[in-house]
Amino acid sequence: MADLARRIDEDFAERLAAQPGFVSYEVIDCGLGQFMTLSVFLTLQQAEASRELARRWADENRHMLEFASIEAAHGEIVVGRAAEGMLEATHVGGARKFAAVRRYRLHAGTVGELFHRIDAGFADRLEAMKGFAAWHVFDCGGQEILWLSFVRDLAAAEECDEQTTQFVREELRDFALEPKVALSGPLLVSRGRGELLEAARA
Repeated sequence: MADLARRIDEDFAERLAAQPGFVSYEVIDCGLGQFMTLSVFLTLQQAEASRELARRWADENRHMLEFASIEAAHGEIVVGRAAEGMLEATHVGGARKFAAVRRYRLHAGTVGELFHRIDAGFADRLEAMKGFAAWHVFDCGGQEILWLSFVRDLAAAEECDEQTTQFVREELRDFALEPKVALSGPLLVSRGRGELLEAARA
């Protein structure tokens, strides 16, 4: 994992950040040899071009680092906030932020109603939390959403997890959200541009 993260940090992250429409890129260590990457671009076309760059880079490095893509998801950030600290690059061996990833499937209500509820009832509350770095909620299609939180330290990670769990359980219960994925871990590599600070509102 350390070798892979270092190669991404020194090579791929820099290539990706130079692509048209680039907004941000993160690599999250999910433990047990698993990792997750997140790329954000201004347009769908630019995002698709970045996926081709990632595919070529993986092919170029496969002889040195064996890794398999298990699952891919793409979608639009419907609700999002970010603090200026997310624009500071994260490098292997440097100070780390922490990330939490959750994927849910809706079994009641509509995705649009859900995003409005999250934006109105939770986004500003989380942004005001001590240690907040960034937060994005994606519409993945098929009645599924992807919920990502980034914080500056472990204490903030614990508070963020507690607040999120409570909000989902108490204020989103009428959407009958089914947890599909729950991962967390340190942020190993990141890059960001100023567009990341523009709030996404439902």
